[in-house]
Amino acid sequence: MTTKQRAYLKSLAMTMDPIFQIGKSSMTPSLTQAISEALDARELIKISVLPVSYTHLTLPTTPYV
Repeated sequence: MTTKQRAYLKSLAMTMDPIFQIGKSSMTPSLTQAISEALDARELIKISVLPVSYTHLTLPTTPYV
């Protein structure tokens, strides 16, 4: 995907409301299926990721080589 294509899709998404919210441990098979169905129907969807879903993650102590 080119930078222009990504910018175009991002501009379309700016006016959309999120149709799914993902929180801590809420990525279930049923949610994955619902997202897949929404993508089939709409082609472009907006998903919000709640801050609590990634606050438990930690950075690695050793840098990647």
